[in-house]
Amino acid sequence: MVYLRLNRAPCLILALILLSKAVFGTNLDKANQFYNQQKYKEAIPLYKKAAGEGENPAICNFNLANAYFQLDSLPQSIIYYKSMLTHAPDFFRGHLNLAIAYYTLEDFGECIAALNRALQITPDHEKALLVLAACYRRLKAYPEAVTTFEKITVLNPQNEDAYLSIAEIYRELNDIDEAIKWLSIYPDWGNNEQKVNIFLAELYESKGDLDKALYYLKLSFEKESSNSWMMYRIVLLLEKSGNDMVALEEAKRGLQLFPEFAELALLAGNLSFRQQLYDQAAVYYTLARDRGNPGAVTGLENVRLIKNREKMSK
Repeated sequence: MVYLRLNRAPCLILALILLSKAVFGTNLDKANQFYNQQKYKEAIPLYKKAAGEGENPAICNFNLANAYFQLDSLPQSIIYYKSMLTHAPDFFRGHLNLAIAYYTLEDFGECIAALNRALQITPDHEKALLVLAACYRRLKAYPEAVTTFEKITVLNPQNEDAYLSIAEIYRELNDIDEAIKWLSIYPDWGNNEQKVNIFLAELYESKGDLDKALYYLKLSFEKESSNSWMMYRIVLLLEKSGNDMVALEEAKRGLQLFPEFAELALLAGNLSFRQQLYDQAAVYYTLARDRGNPGAVTGLENVRLIKNREKMSK
């Protein structure tokens, strides 16, 4: 699932480090030096002292808020963002950072209010819209979330997460066709091609279109042939489609690639057992058992019972 990734990258939590016009060595200057060195605990008392002395209170409060955010003291950071905004009510970054602090605390109502104020100052700001869409999504206000994500794709067609988010929302709404539509226009150059292919496979499987589901799973495996679980899912899907013999052949191929994969060996044993290939099933069950899968013991016991029954019937 794609959710908003909030980190402490400069584009999100931006410290307003401006040198004071006063003589070098003021409390604000010293605090800024500590902040730039990521010594936030040392910077905080100096910012407070500088603010108390009237040394550019907007900058002091903003950087105090940022420092507390970096220290995960989010309630304190909110106090100082609000204080800063009393001095600079039109400072966009202050409203955005306040919104991000609320988002991190999962106070989505306050987050939306702060974002609306930010977007009044700087309309169509992509980062603010992204946080807003994420808030709507977390609140399950899906129409508002979709509308906002769609706006992001118009403003910046290269924002690939927006396409994935819209598709995920439509899947949650059980509108599989609409989810597929959004994945079909996912940018070709996107960094999440594998995730998109797997997502498409899941969507087509939920529609019962197993051929297309297999196509996208196999496409994913071709691009990531070291992924043993992808192979396992392919075999499961072949089994689900009723192609047990094809599934068994694929499982054999998978075990050649991943001979230590106990779950795939167990699946190969089950497929062989259903095809009444009991000797072959015993081989795969033994392989699975020796690699730590407890379910293989039941499989071996079933083979033993079948073998005994065959002997008694002769």
